[in-house]
Amino acid sequence: MRKLALSAILAALTALTSLQAQASAETDAVGQKIREKTGMIPSSVKKMPISGLYEIVVRRQIFYTDAEGKYLIAGRIFDTAANTDITAARLEELNRIDWKMFRLEDAVKVVRGKGERKLAVFTDARCPYCSMLERNLQKLDNITVYNFIYPILNSGSISRNIFCSENPVAAFESHMLEGKDPAESPEGKCDFSALQRNLAVGRELGITGTPTIIFPDGSRVSGVLSPDQIEARLSAK
Repeated sequence: MRKLALSAILAALTALTSLQAQASAETDAVGQKIREKTGMIPSSVKKMPISGLYEIVVRRQIFYTDAEGKYLIAGRIFDTAANTDITAARLEELNRIDWKMFRLEDAVKVVRGKGERKLAVFTDARCPYCSMLERNLQKLDNITVYNFIYPILNSGSISRNIFCSENPVAAFESHMLEGKDPAESPEGKCDFSALQRNLAVGRELGITGTPTIIFPDGSRVSGVLSPDQIEARLSAK
């Protein structure tokens, strides 16, 4: 009996491995056809639970295609039975950020209260919406905010002066909340290479606007959230 059971398990594993190999070959072929016909290089190809349809991901964007790569669809798929947006759920999954990507020492770290909860914010010194968000963040308690200065709005000099000031937190808050420009930082007196690293990480993550908020679970929101909205998302994680 034991030999029969073991044989059955081995047979099942062999069949599963064969199916996985077939599925991989199938999706690889679809990806190759997309590369040949469009020039796009998919980072992943997956068969959808819809006959003849495949999901392809290119630079964190989702497209759908047929097995021959003849048709390329840019749009959303809804499951009418479950009343869910399949594409939106998948996009959220794809855009989830691993906090290990961050060099936290490259951020202006603001701690309020015990600082047990955490947020990361990609922010720009010339962004009025970032100032609005900063005012809202001031109303939260027990939180640590890692402000990654992301100079994409011709704000390189102000960003450098904030980062290189004697008290970057005070300089950051004074500028964002009161509009006060930080004192000029002497040339060559400060290593502000963190700003370039922030730009590189932001580009890799596809962050094209500020503010962008990253929550502890890796989910992100672009734009201004109210204190209540931030609290709700923090409490839901």
